[in-house]
Amino acid sequence: MSWRKLEKEWCLQTVAQLVEELLAELPGNALNSSKRYKYIAERLKKVAGRSVWVIAQHIGRSKFEPLGHELGFGANDKLPPITIELKSGEKIILNGRIDRIDTMKTGEGTYVRIIDYKSGSKKFKLSDVYHGLQIQLITYLDALWEKGVGDIEGPVIPAGMLYFKLDDPMIRGSRESDTEKIEKEIMKQLKMKGLVLSNVELIKNMDELIDGDSDIIPARINKDQTLGRSSAASLEQFEQLRRHVKSILTKLGEEIIDGSISITPYKKNKAIPCSYCNYMSICQFDTRLKGNKYRSLQDKKDNEVWEMLGADSGQGGDK
Repeated sequence: MSWRKLEKEWCLQTVAQLVEELLAELPGNALNSSKRYKYIAERLKKVAGRSVWVIAQHIGRSKFEPLGHELGFGANDKLPPITIELKSGEKIILNGRIDRIDTMKTGEGTYVRIIDYKSGSKKFKLSDVYHGLQIQLITYLDALWEKGVGDIEGPVIPAGMLYFKLDDPMIRGSRESDTEKIEKEIMKQLKMKGLVLSNVELIKNMDELIDGDSDIIPARINKDQTLGRSSAASLEQFEQLRRHVKSILTKLGEEIIDGSISITPYKKNKAIPCSYCNYMSICQFDTRLKGNKYRSLQDKKDNEVWEMLGADSGQGGDK
């Protein structure tokens, strides 16, 4: 079936049925054991159903077509593995799975964008990419950019890398609010976050109904048909970003080969990775112990990040 032909009621009913079938396979049918678990099951149906319907609307408003879902890259997968060559001559081979790849063919090449599904609120921060905290999407995009996508011939051009939150958000408003207004507000709440190519025509192809701010991608087109306030980057900036992230991956690979296991978690504002780490009891990081210090990272504005990346490129070397 085509995503463009899906209807809302069909989405909700079919997804609910699939959720029921999957939950029935759980040992002991756990989600039928209490009212709380039954509530969770119903919530799961709503979130999954709503997400599928919004994805269908996103695709219906775009000229991009999904090339595939959960596409694996690796030795035995459809896409080749990501290979990082180290200065020592050794190689790091990365395998994984991409939630969704969308493409749009043009006379100049095939535009490609990466979509990553998240269950939580995942914000895209250019500063976090620079610090090496958000390198997943650009790494995937770089692999496709460099080696091509499946059987597609010709140049591959990066169109964007985006997060889509799986959710059925609660909308504030009166009970008298009409359905159309509510649906529009839900679309805004589930707008994808990330980075797109700063090309007005391309952005129009990502959202054919765009009028000012897009409801589905982080972009705005002004009345004079210029690009407004958007999370966008030029092709040259995407190049700078990919080179920077590749240098981070190379450095990490070299540290793995060298056996570097120093305990140096980062601290950014009040956020620390230790809060979510499963290995706290093993490393026992404690600032009261000698040698235990955080690596302090500072949030940077987007223009500052682009300036630093430009400076790194100008020096002809990776930072």
